[in-house]
Amino acid sequence: MAATDIARQVGEGCRTLPLAGHVGFDSLPDQLVNKSVSQGFCFNIMCVGETGLGKSTLMDTLFNTKFEGEPATHTQPGVQLRSNTYDLQESHVGLKLTIVSTVGFGDQINKEDSYKPIVEFLDAQFEAYLQEELKIRRVLHTYHDSRIHVCLYFIAPTGHSLKSLDLMTMKKLDSKVWRQGEGRGEARQAGSLLLVSHAK
Repeated sequence: MAATDIARQVGEGCRTLPLAGHVGFDSLPDQLVNKSVSQGFCFNIMCVGETGLGKSTLMDTLFNTKFEGEPATHTQPGVQLRSNTYDLQESHVGLKLTIVSTVGFGDQINKEDSYKPIVEFLDAQFEAYLQEELKIRRVLHTYHDSRIHVCLYFIAPTGHSLKSLDLMTMKKLDSKVWRQGEGRGEARQAGSLLLVSHAK
């Protein structure tokens, strides 16, 4: 329909606005990309592994940034989760990066319960997001989603088989990670993915 026909239908006294560009369904992907780039992205990584396997070094290399942090020692009485958030900028794209490290993992004589603080932390993040969704007045567009997107598990390069601690921890984390359902394409748990990284 021509622009003159539209103007004739709406009447002479109505105000018409000229279009700044093409309007159609094919422009929706571009609009979504522009909106996402302007808002920035949020990415949460958890690094699980014993002290000294290169977790911090890998994070510095992945993002080409020297992240500040206190070096961990082998004298921790238990497993402590340390969360640090950084605001990164690259090519006018903002990234709010949160790195969660497991300080003291595998350094105790009794390692039987080393996985429990990690599992409890993951459950707490899912519970916090669920409580935010259940609110009557939700503000999810400004809510900082602290659920873990990627969980990197570091294996010591000893050349031997996996330790019992590794097997137990990965088995417990398996029920907490994002994984496609076998043959059905369903997600068991949204928000995290378990990757096994072999340090060199």
